[in-house]
Amino acid sequence: MASLKKRILRGDRLTGGWLSLSSPIAAQIMAEAGYDVLMIDLEHTASDYLSAISLMQAVQAGGGTPVIRCSSADVVDIKRTLDAGPAGIMVPNIRDAAHAREVVAHCRYAPEGDRGAAPGYIRATAYSGNRVPDYLRAMREDFLLIIQVESAGAVSEIDAIAATDGVDMVFIGPADLSASLGRVGDFSSAAFTEAFARIESRTLAAGTALGCITFADWTAGRLYANGHQLVLAGADAMLLAAAAAGDRQELSAALEQQA
Repeated sequence: MASLKKRILRGDRLTGGWLSLSSPIAAQIMAEAGYDVLMIDLEHTASDYLSAISLMQAVQAGGGTPVIRCSSADVVDIKRTLDAGPAGIMVPNIRDAAHAREVVAHCRYAPEGDRGAAPGYIRATAYSGNRVPDYLRAMREDFLLIIQVESAGAVSEIDAIAATDGVDMVFIGPADLSASLGRVGDFSSAAFTEAFARIESRTLAAGTALGCITFADWTAGRLYANGHQLVLAGADAMLLAAAAAGDRQELSAALEQQA
């Protein structure tokens, strides 16, 4: 089967979900549902590198493909995330093209970049020096680098950001974008809709893949129609919360009928 990156390059549209509970059991359940991508979130959850490895093992056991959102764009954070061996990473809050180039460098060993090199005993190479040549090839050909654009400043730099060599996808962060525009959670303002549309149009014009989460009136259908190739929707925690609330309401209704 083609890698995520190759599927993106050939124009496939992919489905995705979030893993936020740090639960391998929940991760395998999500993988068995058949998502193309499961995003392990290290930015807004209690998950750490060790739990991310357990989550990746569970996703792979369920037939899924894991990608990790780093907690930051810090070189050490990116290095440790890459060493864990995901199919790709998402890096939050890229400010401008220089910042994007730094992230690309953090993903590459010298002389092309500044990633710390210990490839012979990391999970990404199955802890084997014999796997290093294959891993280096896979990092060149199959590794998917997603960067997030989610601030007003980044919108003004979107042409250069999207054209950065080594960036495979621009992923819009609507919540942070709305906050950066001064009204967190307000997705109906002209400022937000114009900024969002600018990111979409300029990213696609640069020939770079585009992605986003579903939110407000931006349904999966609307996003795919706008050119997004990766749409992330349900999160394990949110799906559980919604299912539990619905189950509780059904029980309450049954009790009321017995009163």
